Order: sequence, then C-alpha cells, then structure tokens
Amino acid sequence: MRRGSIFVILFILVAAVIVGASQFMRSQPPTEYTIAVDPLAVPWVEDAVKSLNASGPLVNGTQRIQFKVTPIDDLDVWQGQPAWTASSHPVAWIPASSLSISFAADNGVPVISVTNSLARTPLVWGGYVSRVDVLTNKGAQPLDWPVVEAAAAKESWSKIAGPPEWQFIKIGFGQPNKKIGGLVALFTGAATRAQNERLTAGSVGADPFRTWMKPVIQALPSLSGDPVAAMARGPSTVEIGLFPESQWLLNLSGLVKNEDVRFNYPAYQLILDFPLARWDDNSTTTPEQRAAVDMLSDWLSAAAQQAKAPDYGLRPAASEPTDANKLFAAGVPYGIQLTPNFGTTVTPPSRSDVLGLIQWVNVN
Repeated sequence: MRRGSIFVILFILVAAVIVGASQFMRSQPPTEYTIAVDPLAVPWVEDAVKSLNASGPLVNGTQRIQFKVTPIDDLDVWQGQPAWTASSHPVAWIPASSLSISFAADNGVPVISVTNSLARTPLVWGGYVSRVDVLTNKGAQPLDWPVVEAAAAKESWSKIAGPPEWQFIKIGFGQPNKKIGGLVALFTGAATRAQNERLTAGSVGADPFRTWMKPVIQALPSLSGDPVAAMARGPSTVEIGLFPESQWLLNLSGLVKNEDVRFNYPAYQLILDFPLARWDDNSTTTPEQRAAVDMLSDWLSAAAQQAKAPDYGLRPAASEPTDANKLFAAGVPYGIQLTPNFGTTVTPPSRSDVLGLIQWVNVN
C-alpha cells in the first residue's frame, strides 16, 4: 500500500512539473520569426499572417511563436543586397518567382523550396484604348511584343499614324534591374523575338536581340515608384505597359478614370508563382524553425487563405478566380480573363546570363 501511494504521489508530482513547465512556456513572450516577402504578395501575406498570429500558434505544443513580414524584392536577394548571414536572416522567404530560389542558391544563399506555389499572377499587356487602337490597327493585331517593339523603334506617335500631340511613345514595365516583373517581361520579349521559349545566352546577350530591344528600353520613362500607379495618373506618364496582372487590377479604378484601357495576355508567358522557401543551414536552423515554416506553409495553402488571394489581385495556387471576385470581375470588360490562355511558358537563361542582361539594361 505504501509503495502504491509513493507511485501515485510521484505521478502527481511529475504531472505537476509537466503542467507547470507547459504553463511557464506558454507565459513566455512569443518567439518572433521574420518572413521576407516580395512586395507583390506583401498585402495578402500580411493579412494571412495577422490571422495566424491571432490564433496563438504553438510549436511543439508549448512554444509560442509569431510571424513578422518584411518586404524585399527578389532581385535584392539573389544579387546579394540584403547580405543575409548565418546570424541575421529571415526564417522563410516568399519570392515572386521560383527562378529566384534557384538563382539565390546559385549565389550561395542556403534556401530550399518548401511549397512550389502559394499564389500566381501572370504578365499582362495593357494600355489606354486610344493608344492601343493605333498600335494594333483597332484590334487587327494583338497587343503584344511585335507591335510594341515596332512602335518603339519609330519613337514618336506621329510616325505610326498617331496624333503629334502625343509626342514620344511611353512604354512601361517594372525596372528590370530591380523588379522581377520587369525582368521576366524582358524574358518574354526575348522569347518572342527568338520564337523559342527556351532562352539561352544568345537569346538575351547577342547583338540582334539587344538591337531589337534597345528602343523599348529607351522608351521607358524614369520612375522611382510603381509605374502602374504612375500610369493611373494619365497617359502623359505611361501609355502602354507589360505588368503583373495583380498590379493592373489593383490600379484599375484609377486607370479608367482617365480613359478606358485594354488588356491582352502575351503569347510567351512567365507566371509569377510565389513559392515558399526556408533558410536551411544545418549549423543554425533548428527543428523549431523548420516546424514554424511548415506551419506557415500549411496556413497559407489552406482554403481560407487561398480564397482571399483574389482580393489582392492574385490567383490562387491551384484554381482560377470567378466573377464573384470583385477585382477580377471589374477587369473582365477590359480584357482580363478569369481562365485565360496563358500562352507558352518561358524557360529563363542562367543566372550569369541574366546578370549580363541586367548590366546591359543599366547602361542603356
């Protein structure tokens, strides 16, 4: 009887210690994990992370955690600008494109893909109808690289039957040396010229391509902020552009206050797919960090968060928006498609070839 009583007492003591330790862990300030996110996805991810943090997430059942979102452009990561180190780095990274993960790994950043895609946004051509009608002969040709490059080579609207008061042709896309949307826009141009989706060193580095592309590069206005937001101020700033669909949708109401716009999906496409990568260095990455990133991946991939992606102009990872999604429905009359033909997928060249292209853009 005494021995049995001792076992019962020991059991109670052990249970009390476990409960006390658990309560102590839960009472401690949460461990904060930083997630680096490309600006195109920041609003959606911030909203999702806010609701995840509010749910009181735990790792290993006791360790409280919270996530913090910090914006960073893809190109900054794989060109080394943030200088992430073993002692100073985000626990996870959501770039706009999967190619950025491979480019970053090539540059020695220890990241591995956890989720192939959390959301998507394709590139879309768009422009004010008055300008698009001149470029395409009122829709006889698609709004795509051939007509845009040919117009850029002429430099002014008056040389392609446009009114002289429009002056120079003003084309827009993200700065290719800073924004992934602008860089992949160049990839689609290179594929169009080569009529080949598999890009090589010659596709982006040879003189024929650069001679063909140079008028377009020189037609880009110097803008420090979002070029689509600048375009929404009127056609005197940007008239025609190739941008991620999400940027068009978020600025659509401002654009159409000036004049109707028209959209078209390019024949060669590189969809931004927003993967999730984890910093994975055996000397510094802990099991708790890996568990936290897995939790984040599950949360962002869940139906509730995927359903919110269209509210921010993004397509869910594995489905398409419907006419119930207000931003997309508003874009349909102007050429946005709920289920478009995304065209031929472009395969980018190597990181070294891309760096050479960026350097050429900087010079020109």
